[in-house]
Amino acid sequence: MKRFIVPLVTAAALAIPAAANAELPSDIQAAIAKMGHVNDPKTAPLFAPFHKAGIPADIKVTRDLAFGSDPAQKLDMFTSGQGTGKPILLYVHGGGFTRGDKHRPGEFMYDNVMVWAVKNGMVAAETNYRLAPQFKYPAANDDVSASIKYIREHARDYGGDPNKIFVWGHSAGASLVGIYVSHPEFHYKQGGGLIGAVMTSGGYEFRPNAFIADDATAKKASSVEGLKATKIPLFFTRAEWDPEVPQIAQGEMIHKVLTESGHDHFFHVMKTHNHMSQVYSVGTTEKQLTDLLGPWLKQHSANVKSASN
Repeated sequence: MKRFIVPLVTAAALAIPAAANAELPSDIQAAIAKMGHVNDPKTAPLFAPFHKAGIPADIKVTRDLAFGSDPAQKLDMFTSGQGTGKPILLYVHGGGFTRGDKHRPGEFMYDNVMVWAVKNGMVAAETNYRLAPQFKYPAANDDVSASIKYIREHARDYGGDPNKIFVWGHSAGASLVGIYVSHPEFHYKQGGGLIGAVMTSGGYEFRPNAFIADDATAKKASSVEGLKATKIPLFFTRAEWDPEVPQIAQGEMIHKVLTESGHDHFFHVMKTHNHMSQVYSVGTTEKQLTDLLGPWLKQHSANVKSASN
């Protein structure tokens, strides 16, 4: 049975509800629409008021845990400190492979994703990776692999289950997740060691850029064939107001390719959102994304046997 979601359509076989569609305030919708199909930095200030409360006092945060010797090879862990054997969600930020950060002091990004995950019964982690142009392919993917390995090795220290790791990437982070899933040479263990991969507005085939040195490397890095072959469950979104190239084109392409190949996957277009707002909305009263993603994560976690002590 194929498991697909297109805008406003529910795949009942997945037992996942249609997006609640708790709409963004009309003024924010209008501001996003006015920006158009671009990745606009003005998006963050629109959502900052929703995240003024910051991190709840009952969530424990451990910053800048090193998984390598480079200053960029660090991750943050979030946990409630209560319970054991929880699924783990690792978040990989975007930034065109050349910029971005797991967290900057005083900003809500991407702690909002971490808080949402912990409040929903998970252990959460957000990672950095070495950036281009100083570090070209495959450095960032080596770092994604190393961060997953670190999380597995330290899972129980934070109440997590090493057998229940999800990875969620946005934009360039989604591209890195796609590359990791589709290229066994990056897998820290056979099969990839994941129970699900979430890709939000990523690219899955490449042209030379600051990260990808040349055409031969671009062809090698493509995740299309590997995503068709993987057994790791896949969840994709793209935004209504994403840039038309590459994000809308790439999102529609991978959905079409996987559909035509008969590969089970989940796909949704985030109505009223732009490239960044779909992630910035996590943890607000607008739950279009999390009302879909939350049940998907829970279902695939429940399908996996817990690690033995």
